[in-house]
Amino acid sequence: KKEEKVVEEMKQLYFVIEEYSNLENFFLDPILSTEKKLKIKRNIFKKFSKETNDLLDLLIKNKREGLLKMIVLKFIDLYNNNKGIVPATVISATPLSVESEKEIIKKADQLTPFKIKLKKIIDPKILGGFVLRVGDLQYNASLSNRINILKRELVKS
Repeated sequence: KKEEKVVEEMKQLYFVIEEYSNLENFFLDPILSTEKKLKIKRNIFKKFSKETNDLLDLLIKNKREGLLKMIVLKFIDLYNNNKGIVPATVISATPLSVESEKEIIKKADQLTPFKIKLKKIIDPKILGGFVLRVGDLQYNASLSNRINILKRELVKS
């Protein structure tokens, strides 16, 4: 279960770095001493596991903080590959109903032999329908895509 805890911490870490650019700038600041960075890191991530904190310590002590985002993403990717999980994203204009979500997961299952881990995103710009991304594949069933196809066809005519 340590693996699952660490991968969840990696996701949290990535989210925090993405949301708070000041934190990334702090880690990359060459003026701050290693000791000060370690002290601040301990306060921010005190609830994280020993494994995650050891990784952060190692990166800070070796002045490799700039690699943190890449390492976090690679760790999550390797974990998913090891567990046979492929990330899938569904983008819809409105929240999906339970029935719609089941149909989309069924469609995603047809695209890959791996276990699907679905992430849902709401984007009103697609107007209706959905866009499904499974690994490198994309299935675009959005209303905005249909309108764009019609526009191109009309321009050609």
